[in-house]
Amino acid sequence: MIILDTNVVSEGMKPEPDARVRDWLDSQAAETLFLTSITVAELKFGAGALQGGKRKERLIRAIDGLLDLFAGRILAFDFDAAARYADIAVAARAAGRGFPTPDGYIAAIASARNFSVATRDGSAFAAAGLRIINPWTAGPGIVA
Repeated sequence: MIILDTNVVSEGMKPEPDARVRDWLDSQAAETLFLTSITVAELKFGAGALQGGKRKERLIRAIDGLLDLFAGRILAFDFDAAARYADIAVAARAAGRGFPTPDGYIAAIASARNFSVATRDGSAFAAAGLRIINPWTAGPGIVA
């Protein structure tokens, strides 16, 4: 099972996404891909912060469509993830590594479920000891 980091989701929502990311996403079985509530918050914030206009309207429609597509596959930052966040944050700090809070929360959700993470920026997820897939370099068919 694979959690899509916000940068992968954002790339996939572009009118003309990077072909490598598009091909990688298209090669995955939909039921193996998940979002997190953290990514939903980041996407909605990004859309909400835009000035009104066609771009904002298009983005809001795209997010709504994405949420429909991932219904039943959006993972919350729950008690297990909170406990894992504390563990991985302490371990990362002890190793002299850290991660931004949103990525830390996504990492904790993935760690609590033993999921991989698809992302362009794997540093935070590596600090959490997670398996990382970079769709910009992985090629189609690479799965967790």
